Amino acid sequence: MKVASPVRRWRLQTRLIVLASLVLVLVGAGIGAASWWSVRASLMSDLDSQLAGMTHHARVDFGPGQKPGDRPASEEGAADGVGAPAGGNDDSSTPVDQALRYLFQPGVGDGALVVVGTGDSAEGLIAEAGRTQPQTLPAGAVDALLNVEAVTGGETSGDGFSGEPGDPASGSPASGHRSVDVPGYGTYRVAAFDDEGTTTVYGVPQNNVDSALERTAYTTALVVLIGVLATALLMAVIIHRQLRDLRDVARTAREVTDLELGEGEPELALRVPADLAMPGTEVGDVGASVNRMLDHVGSALDERYRGTEQMRRFVADASHELRTPIATIRGWADLTRPYRGELPAEVQTSLGRIDSGAIRMSSLVDDLLLLARLEAGRQPTKEDTVDVSALLLELVEDAHVLSPEHTIHLDLPPDALEIRGAGDQVRQAVAIVLTNACVHTPTGTRVHVEAELGDEAESEQTVSIRISDDGPGIPEEIRETVFDRFVRGDSARTRAEGVRGGSSGLGLAIAAGLVELMHGAVSMTTSDAGTAFELRFRAA
Repeated sequence: MKVASPVRRWRLQTRLIVLASLVLVLVGAGIGAASWWSVRASLMSDLDSQLAGMTHHARVDFGPGQKPGDRPASEEGAADGVGAPAGGNDDSSTPVDQALRYLFQPGVGDGALVVVGTGDSAEGLIAEAGRTQPQTLPAGAVDALLNVEAVTGGETSGDGFSGEPGDPASGSPASGHRSVDVPGYGTYRVAAFDDEGTTTVYGVPQNNVDSALERTAYTTALVVLIGVLATALLMAVIIHRQLRDLRDVARTAREVTDLELGEGEPELALRVPADLAMPGTEVGDVGASVNRMLDHVGSALDERYRGTEQMRRFVADASHELRTPIATIRGWADLTRPYRGELPAEVQTSLGRIDSGAIRMSSLVDDLLLLARLEAGRQPTKEDTVDVSALLLELVEDAHVLSPEHTIHLDLPPDALEIRGAGDQVRQAVAIVLTNACVHTPTGTRVHVEAELGDEAESEQTVSIRISDDGPGIPEEIRETVFDRFVRGDSARTRAEGVRGGSSGLGLAIAAGLVELMHGAVSMTTSDAGTAFELRFRAA
């Protein structure tokens, strides 16, 4: 069996809102990601341009091949203290001194750093705000920066740059720029160069770019979330209004299901309004289909009611017409009683069979006529006060006489119980159930009869009469129809032969009809351990 997805069990309105929200989330996430990458590309381009300008100025204006004496005196003087003599014009300055001397020049940004490593030594300086001289980088930071892949000298022109697009010498961001986490200083955008065994790394801080990207991500996510929530709320209102017609169709269907169509003449006049049943739209198609279905159901119910009424009238008329000939047969049979002793044995047996058959037929006709009247609602009733305690005492005494092979117990409260109803009808209903428990159970079965006052918390207080037995129980295949006409379970529940000549299958249907006529209810529970019937009447 195919199991429906949990999502399919959601209301249509909920599914539409969820699906629309998911689409908005995907669209918003796509737009946010595109915006983030665009901002990142722009910021990183600016940062690479800054790094390209720094490396260009350092390597072209102050790089290898330049003599310190060729530079402006102001720049040479600013380089004192980084490996060069105090005078500044010393041809003995090393490549390390020349590379590091760049951070002493005016205009070098805060946080810019240079690391130079040779085969036997490595040095690094960083420009920090508020300090007149660059600060020395710790060994861990220097090692991390020297691990960056460098552009070899063979790949550059005489001035140290290739001149191809994307290299610092061309003025555009270099493809060789890398982002490196420098211990204690954060992330840096760096470019590394290898000049004949000397590695020089230039870097500018990337922390500001990362912070801006983080703020952009948070802002974009917040805007997308607010947009999705606002749009979902707006769509909920719109979808709720748009589904109003569909709810009206569903309301009509619910009203039809609340109609009592099982009894009496069915009145299925409810239909979906004409403006909601015009084909061409989804709601119109559903409304038109519901109306066609209701037309077919109404026609079937009318046909069934007409057939049931014809059968009920036939049973009532036939039962009424059969009463006279049966009474005639019984009368003529009674006339022969004084003379039966003088007749041959075969004739006596035949007359006895005629007499017993006429009695059974008369009882069956009476039951059919009573059931037809109950189903048609033409059985009169009157509301008296009936003493249930006294009634049960009489019925149990009669049951002891009629079924001596059964053990029958009666359990009554100390105070008398009274109900509202017709005494004869209450007696007949209880007698049918009690007789059924004795007739359709094996010899030796224990039957328990009890009565009690219902719970006072109920809206209307009731008196319950419970008749139970420890017999084999009612067969499972007839448990749902045990109160219908002509339902018998003789094949499973042993029937005492000869007691009232067998069962017609009308007793429980008559009992249920009589109890319901007095505004009561009948219920049954059964199992292999026995069966229990409960008759509930209104307390007086």
